[in-house]
Amino acid sequence: MPIIKKKQKPLQPVRVLVLSLLCVVAAGTFLLCLPFSSKDGQWTDFVDCLFTATSATSVTGISLYNTFQHWTVFGQVIIVLMMQIGGLGFVTIVTFFNFAIGRRMGFIQASAAAGEVSTGGFAGSKRLFIRIVAYTLVMELTGAAIMAFTFVPRYGAYGIFVALFMAVSSFCNAGFDIMGTEGPTAYTDCPQVLIVMMLLIFLGGIGFVVWDNLANYRKTKHLQMHTKLVLIVNGILLLIGFAVYLTVGLMARSHFSDMNTGELILSSAFSSFSARTAGFSIADMPYANDFSKLATIGLMFIGGSPGSTAGGLKVTTFSILLATVAAELKGREDASLFGHRIPKKLVYKSVTVLVLSVAFIIIAFASIYLLDSEMPEVDILYEVISAFTTTGFSTGVSAAGGIAVKLILSLTMFVGRVGPVSLLLSLMTGKGSSGKDKVLPDCELLIG
Repeated sequence: MPIIKKKQKPLQPVRVLVLSLLCVVAAGTFLLCLPFSSKDGQWTDFVDCLFTATSATSVTGISLYNTFQHWTVFGQVIIVLMMQIGGLGFVTIVTFFNFAIGRRMGFIQASAAAGEVSTGGFAGSKRLFIRIVAYTLVMELTGAAIMAFTFVPRYGAYGIFVALFMAVSSFCNAGFDIMGTEGPTAYTDCPQVLIVMMLLIFLGGIGFVVWDNLANYRKTKHLQMHTKLVLIVNGILLLIGFAVYLTVGLMARSHFSDMNTGELILSSAFSSFSARTAGFSIADMPYANDFSKLATIGLMFIGGSPGSTAGGLKVTTFSILLATVAAELKGREDASLFGHRIPKKLVYKSVTVLVLSVAFIIIAFASIYLLDSEMPEVDILYEVISAFTTTGFSTGVSAAGGIAVKLILSLTMFVGRVGPVSLLLSLMTGKGSSGKDKVLPDCELLIG
């Protein structure tokens, strides 16, 4: 009697992305644990390595150790490779890992499933992968070459690696640095370094779609609505962030007394760029006081742009939510942006992302608070949102917390990078509701 083999159902694209990122975290954790990854030649604690690997792969940047002091060049290479893989996300994951499941998943299908790009227009090009990788390498290598003029005189040949590491970390909005014990704070007198880092942070945070649109503008003479929205909202948020941090610097002038006016302005601008999920800190400006912390929480939560190396709610989601509120206040049936109606599907998705994000942040915050109620509530909330938005600022909660706190924050960083919607989709099984197309009666509810 012939044996009939049941056809195995292929894994969903979004599930491949989640499993692949987990594989990267697992491999990074093992390699960082090894004695030759640390400068003291000892095995590094497993949970600490898991936390660091998750932080690097999710391009968060919260560190339990000083990356320059603790890790050897081998350990630093492992970290920069994880940052690059995590930063390019769906591009590298789809290219290098989908073959492991025995199915050549389409790039467009996986990208759309990850929520990184739309299924039309830009994503329709088969050359998308090549263009993204080319843009990334050009930007990172150009930034590294410029910064090398500063780092090589300071570190010798090692300065070349420092420049490359910082270029990748900046472009991927990762927040790890090997610039010495003081990090970016030691370079407030080197505007060329901080300006290059700001530009890389910005370019990495606006997204692949925007790069391509701007690169082809001379030919098309047309900017997509997505590009306009991303550039305008990013510009507004950067100005708001700059104003906030300059105010903080002027209010706490004694805390920043070692900076002259020019350095304070540059540091305020750098902090504004960094608060959008990069996580590089100058003189603790993003958490100098509670006002600074709360403003930074807002900037971190909004985050960068979809299809970019940045995390957070995303500026497009934030804009759709604001447009929806404005439409309701004006009594309009549909929300709109730039004279275009926003489809209900995008509104529903934006609300879903917001609700799931807030729900996960509340759960993570409550869990850590119950485990260690001695920590200030604002610091816990700050750390959780920094982890979820893959920013990397830290008030010390990660380092001071026990194993359970580190594991919760590791999960928070991973969920933040994958996205709560994508994670839930990857966990779902079955074909969905059988009543998908069923017509339901309207409900009558009181609101407000």
